[in-house]
Amino acid sequence: MEVHSAKARFGEILKRTSLQSHEEPDFRLASGKMSRHYVDCKQALSDPEARALVGQLILERIDGISFDAVGGMEIGAYPIATSVSDAIFRATGAKVQAFVVRKEPKQHGVRGLIAGSVNPGDKTLIVDDVVTSGSSTITALEGARQVGLLVERVIVLIDREEENGRQNIEAQGVSFEALLTLSELLDDL
Repeated sequence: MEVHSAKARFGEILKRTSLQSHEEPDFRLASGKMSRHYVDCKQALSDPEARALVGQLILERIDGISFDAVGGMEIGAYPIATSVSDAIFRATGAKVQAFVVRKEPKQHGVRGLIAGSVNPGDKTLIVDDVVTSGSSTITALEGARQVGLLVERVIVLIDREEENGRQNIEAQGVSFEALLTLSELLDDL
């Protein structure tokens, strides 16, 4: 499937399963802002076709760049990370470890902040579902760096293009890319 049609198909799945819009700003976002539009990517990511498309689209964007690990904040980033890890393995045979950054270190066992098999010095791609202010993505990035992962790139599914999310993330010294913007999702409505 070519890039444009994969992106269009992923957008269709998001619109059908994950996008809600109201006349009034009824949705409270994680940033605290009220919005007329809400995108719950977990709904789309329950669909195996959507996960395959996410893996394919991100794989195309990292073409030629190798990573040791891919991950982000629990729980939203995990299906994205595993989709990317699986797509890389299918395409190249390379084993890129998927992981999540916990909201707080586990209180038992090894008490780790990271769940997944990663090591200090691993070149790491951070992924996320929706970016508004970028705070959860930055928390994941900081958590990954705290355990010694090397993070230079962030790819998200949706950039809401609000509250300086892109700029806030790029201020962390990483490149930022979104598969879609909220305005692209809303264009056909």
